[in-house]
Amino acid sequence: MKWRALFLLLWLMGVGTAVFAYRSPALGVEQLIINEVDYDQPGLQDAEEFIEITNIGEPTVDLVNYQIGLVDGDTGIVYASIPLNAVSLPPNGYYVLCRDPLVVPNCNQVFTGPIQNGAPDAVALLFGGAVLVDTVSYEGDTTAPYTEGSGVGLEDDGTAVMQGIARWGDQPDTNQNNIDFSPRCATPGLPNVEQSSDCASLFAPEIAVMLTALPGSLPEPGGTVTLTIRIDNNGPLPVTLETLTDNSAQNLNGQGSCQTSQEIVTGGNYTCQYETAIAGVEGDLVMRAVTATAVDFFSNSATDTGQTTISVTRRLSWELYLPVLLHPRPYGEPNNTCTEAFAIPLNQTLAFLAEDAHDWYRFDWPQQGTVRIHWQNFVAQAGQMLLYRGDCEKLEFVANNGETAVNRTLVADAQPPGRYYIWIISDAPPNDQDEYTLRVQFP
Repeated sequence: MKWRALFLLLWLMGVGTAVFAYRSPALGVEQLIINEVDYDQPGLQDAEEFIEITNIGEPTVDLVNYQIGLVDGDTGIVYASIPLNAVSLPPNGYYVLCRDPLVVPNCNQVFTGPIQNGAPDAVALLFGGAVLVDTVSYEGDTTAPYTEGSGVGLEDDGTAVMQGIARWGDQPDTNQNNIDFSPRCATPGLPNVEQSSDCASLFAPEIAVMLTALPGSLPEPGGTVTLTIRIDNNGPLPVTLETLTDNSAQNLNGQGSCQTSQEIVTGGNYTCQYETAIAGVEGDLVMRAVTATAVDFFSNSATDTGQTTISVTRRLSWELYLPVLLHPRPYGEPNNTCTEAFAIPLNQTLAFLAEDAHDWYRFDWPQQGTVRIHWQNFVAQAGQMLLYRGDCEKLEFVANNGETAVNRTLVADAQPPGRYYIWIISDAPPNDQDEYTLRVQFP
């Protein structure tokens, strides 16, 4: 059984911590219990054996006067006595004794072992070498006093990977070993779990890839964007990021700041950036995707893909129009009525002054479609735009925009071809300094 890299296991999984009543007639206030034992694993070496004790009392306990006794069940002889280190164990804290700290996570103290496999045998927690604090008899009943009630039927299946015997639930300590303990997935130094089979599934890796682009849009014909990759480790174990590839099968290791063989702790993330070229014409949506693969200590892999879309917009250009530069219409220009409406072309930005209360404009719309009129830099703000269709003798109202804003857009959907009139009403004092602009967008 492999345990390396399990040290954050289930701490962030939100599983419940078992709570037990404690029986200690000799000590009273200090409440230590044996919480979990793994004495048999697949194979012959049993290097992954461990014993876990827990402080379920209120005060912090100094372990210096405590010992673990490994008991031969047939004779009642303590075949190995393990004095605990001078460690202060806080309330709800765990203390793990193990055979090999390289394969057992959260190991606090190493012992030589091995733990006998029964049947029966026992693990005892002693105070001062003589006072029995807690004991667990497994695979049967040992010689007194190392059995609480009965240990018949309580067994650590040596063929089950990552399984031991442990307490579970919030029931009190019944002083009945085969009731208080049962086979559970092993979790040294961490809260016990209810699960007792398919223990490896507890540790299945899970990652999530997010991809963002800056900028998110480019004018045609395109250019370079910076892609940011973030890989979140949402699984119970640390993982190693093994591969990063984009949707063109490019290996991203060494591209920009991206490097593979990155360790990502449980609940952590890895972020890197690289640049990519985008090409297209106005209206194109260019997709980029990045796939990451990560592996945990047990060689289980997880894969996820993140993607983003970069839009290609209208080519950048500079347009200069005579109305902006020359203002051929003099102050008090004669466009105060419908019949004096100033003709404006489509898709051109023209500048005017709000030098009186009424300005009229007209344009010819060539086909069925959505009319969009952009009214920009109207610093007066107090006023509105009205759109009509027809002729000055018989105008048909289409739409209006009466917002109080410097920049506005009037949108009229599904309009037929024909002549249209724009009536700009200014409710503010005349302004011959700040130009506002109009642009009728087609299509």
